Amino acid sequence: MKKLVVIGAGPSGLAAALGAVKRGFDVTVLERDDVGASLRRWGATRLFSPLAMNVPAGAAELVALPPGDAIMTGNEFVDAVLAPLATSAPLAGRVLARHAVLAVGRDRLCRGDYANHPLRAERGFRLVVDTPHGERTFEADAVLDASGTLLPCAIGAGGIVAPGERAARERIVCSLGELDARLANLRVLIVGHGHSAANALHVLGNIDARVVWAVRTPNLRPCVEVASDPLPERQRVVATANELAAKPPAWLRVERRAHVLAIEPGNNGLRVSLTGDRVVEVDRVVGLTGARPDLSFVTELALDISPATEGAGGLARGLANVTDCLAVPALGASDLASGEPGFHLVGAKSYGRARTFLLKTGYAQIDTILDGLDR
Repeated sequence: MKKLVVIGAGPSGLAAALGAVKRGFDVTVLERDDVGASLRRWGATRLFSPLAMNVPAGAAELVALPPGDAIMTGNEFVDAVLAPLATSAPLAGRVLARHAVLAVGRDRLCRGDYANHPLRAERGFRLVVDTPHGERTFEADAVLDASGTLLPCAIGAGGIVAPGERAARERIVCSLGELDARLANLRVLIVGHGHSAANALHVLGNIDARVVWAVRTPNLRPCVEVASDPLPERQRVVATANELAAKPPAWLRVERRAHVLAIEPGNNGLRVSLTGDRVVEVDRVVGLTGARPDLSFVTELALDISPATEGAGGLARGLANVTDCLAVPALGASDLASGEPGFHLVGAKSYGRARTFLLKTGYAQIDTILDGLDR
């Protein structure tokens, strides 16, 4: 029986573990925090898709699930689905929380040793892991990295850190779960005009924050809307944000064609310089300009990484012209190959910065990968 290690105990990680156990692998899941920790960072934000689209195959046979049409928050999804799955019979004892992977490599081979040569695949993987009991090594015949995209992108112009951004880090919010009553009546700058920013606008409006919304686009309705959107929750969130932007209420000001140039201390807050010689004084900045994968622990693997998305190269090429998560075509095993036999980026991490990831599609891609691994 071959050993398979899954990195990350989010939806994709647990789906991969369940599929691997079913196929006869000896599976261990390594989670740096607790099960579903990344989803808990969403706070009260709801998933766009109904539960039926978000549960791994076979989950209904293992845990009692809410109705399939339920639209759940991240916390609700973790409590009702992921946490019970992690302790269900197939995965009992296999999911190790507070196990942070520090490095993954081939046994006694560096990145350039026998790259693209069959001899490289004959060596197994070694993982150095920080555990509650100290650092230890795990060995595996195959590794699936489902650790997600946890690194917030910088909010400065051009995607690079703005001068003063690092020093202001304690006043910059990068997750929706941090938007709570502590921001009530404060001056808040939102940077970004994606779905997360749309959700943030709704939350801040409900707690009486005074908001400046900085968007790069010149559009009156800054958030991209999908015509006849089949996901009503996504349509609702985007439409609400765009209506506010088109006719801002007293608590909202929209700055278009706005890029962050610098951040410096202001009068009891932050002074943020925007393009066009604009300056805003705020108490907090909500930076929602996207997230990227952490590739720091896989630097000794010969991976095909997309220069545009920082995700899997083959997948990025296969989805190069896809703009909607519901229009992703089925990909074959060759499209999902990583360049390192037996190692794969899966789930959101495989998409990197691309915004077309959907759990349902990710699960199908994991099945394709598992079917191609020798047992």
